[in-house]
Amino acid sequence: MANPAGSPPAAITTIAMDDWTDGYVTELPYSVNHFPEMAPAHLRLALLQAGLAAPRIDADFTYLELGFGQGLGLNMLAAVHPQGRFFGNDFMPAHVAAAQSLATQAGLDNLQLMQDSFAQLHDRDLPPMDFIVLHGVYTWVDAENRALIVELIARLLKPGGVVYVSYNSMPGWANKAPLQRLMSEAAKRQTEGSALQRFHAARDLLEQLDAAGAAFFASNPGARTALRDITNASDAYLLHEFAPRGWTPFYYTDVAVDLARAGLQFAASAKLFSNFPHWSLPAASRALIDATEDAGMRELLRDFAVQTPLRRDVFVRSPRTLGAADIKQEDNSTLLALQRPLASCARNVRTPTAALRLEDDVVDVLLAALTNGPKNIAALMSLPALANTSPPSIRETLDLMLCLGYLGPATALQAETRTRAHALNKALLKRLHAGERLSGLVSPAHSAGVAIAYHDLLFLAAQQIGESNAEALASYAQAVLQISTGTTATSAALPQLQSEARNFLNYGDEYYRSLDLFAGV
Repeated sequence: MANPAGSPPAAITTIAMDDWTDGYVTELPYSVNHFPEMAPAHLRLALLQAGLAAPRIDADFTYLELGFGQGLGLNMLAAVHPQGRFFGNDFMPAHVAAAQSLATQAGLDNLQLMQDSFAQLHDRDLPPMDFIVLHGVYTWVDAENRALIVELIARLLKPGGVVYVSYNSMPGWANKAPLQRLMSEAAKRQTEGSALQRFHAARDLLEQLDAAGAAFFASNPGARTALRDITNASDAYLLHEFAPRGWTPFYYTDVAVDLARAGLQFAASAKLFSNFPHWSLPAASRALIDATEDAGMRELLRDFAVQTPLRRDVFVRSPRTLGAADIKQEDNSTLLALQRPLASCARNVRTPTAALRLEDDVVDVLLAALTNGPKNIAALMSLPALANTSPPSIRETLDLMLCLGYLGPATALQAETRTRAHALNKALLKRLHAGERLSGLVSPAHSAGVAIAYHDLLFLAAQQIGESNAEALASYAQAVLQISTGTTATSAALPQLQSEARNFLNYGDEYYRSLDLFAGV
């Protein structure tokens, strides 16, 4: 029987580590991240860009995350969607305990967390799902567990249901994959030390090999760049990304074939830029891809054209194409919200293929209109200040701002959302104060998790204990950085933090207040 939502996790039976992890490293918890593209509103937008119907989220809906990690994103989504029912599994006790603690502190009665392997999850009595999501997991687990994932999707996903799956993709990982293999081989041959210590030694071996003039690095500049990325990676990322025994980067066509066995078809990318070929593909490559009839081959060619390292795919069971009138209606009613302070919304931007200049007059009007909260696309398109701007130009600007992350999709505020979101953020502040690095907070104004730079999070936490000037905010941030729990945490010089705090107060404070992050603000 599944645990009631909000209750503590079930007692854990002790089993031999290799028996229940299937080669997945559980020595160190995963980093505390959330991924905005996994939100139902974001997935709906991606499908709308492809002209496809998506499950409604204004009434009861169901959402399952397979392998939820620390559970930050799942807690955020449950907090701001009281009309939804959220489920998630992870087999790391530390992950489940951390996620359950947040859910309990926030009083989330619509979230059920399960300390299950994928095999154990098959025995759960779960409802049919509108959304099933998994971030990175498909790359990290072995073939047997990938088959179990496909079987779960086949059993649980509703007709018209959506699957989000992100995975390390080829050929984008062509430079790193040999390094992962060498580290893995070196680490498993060591007989002493923890998994982390063994992988530190394996990483050192790579650096020694490069310093010794190994031809692989000398003739492959991309490999040297990949080595720098690995050297700078956090311990949590190093272990969870490189140590799993079943680690596999995939070509798109491999994953598409697997998910076809669950009756799924590829629909769109959750990376919005990828849905606009004129912004995401070089012109010559675009012409070649457009001339290719086979849809799977087009996606594969795209990955070769732009060296995609991480695919964020959206698949649908029995997709339904929307008519022009339905697309217009859905589009007009889509709520958009600011996703960053105004000062960080640059006008000179670079897409994956070109440098562009956003029109100040149009962007300024759109940003000003969204300063006081989300608005739907129809309202933004009909702003009086844009009366002399063509609708296609306004719409193109909105699409580009969405792709750049200046804006994001939002959902309508529910009656209980503010109390739940504030309670969750209060719990997250405690973890920030203890030195834990988080990726953001949840905004009831947007009904979404919002990515926030780590130092800005520390300044926000300082404000909540009564600090108000730049010097005090910086001193608090420095104190937390010095006790940070991560072994790769860096301490910033106080003058640098003071400068950042002044920028925060001058350029970010108003935006963060508009997010309605805390009670009494």
